[in-house]
Amino acid sequence: MKRRANGTEQLIAAARPADQVGFTATAQGEAVLAGILDLPREPERPARKSGKFTVAGVVVAGLVVAGGTTAAIGGYHAPTAPPEALPANGEAFVCATAGLKRMGDTWLLAGETPVTACRRAWPSIFDQDAPKHLYPCVQRVEATPSPPGDDAPAAPAGTAAPSATGWGTLVYVVDGAQFKDPAQTCGAVGMLVAPIGN
Repeated sequence: MKRRANGTEQLIAAARPADQVGFTATAQGEAVLAGILDLPREPERPARKSGKFTVAGVVVAGLVVAGGTTAAIGGYHAPTAPPEALPANGEAFVCATAGLKRMGDTWLLAGETPVTACRRAWPSIFDQDAPKHLYPCVQRVEATPSPPGDDAPAAPAGTAAPSATGWGTLVYVVDGAQFKDPAQTCGAVGMLVAPIGN
């Protein structure tokens, strides 16, 4: 067994290339060998220029991506909703993370607005500190038409009843850290900025 193992090791060692680099593998050795054999050599290329072009390419690509992101963020702009957009019940609000991915509700203390209530309750709802920027948003919704009464004329056959829009029943207090602006924060979730006072 040991002889076979030693013999195998010797065969493997013989098949391996030498660990030492020969003189001809060095730049100086290649120059000497090329002079002896009169072989044409490739001209040396400066590495710094390609590095500069690579860095410039990365910078340009970064600016394009940043500009695209800014343009995408800048595309969200929601106007302030009219006063009738606010729910009749001042406590009808929810706290929501960016993009409305998670939501939770809390209650108002005396003198609080939904924004200050969400700031106070944020750690207990989401297990993290409240973001610096919180903005109230309201939703424009399609109102369901009421069925015609006895005294209301029915819509003519073959025509659809006109669709009416109304306001949702909640104020959404949204994490606006990404945008730091109420118009963009509310616009990003397809809502309007809640009127001042909430």
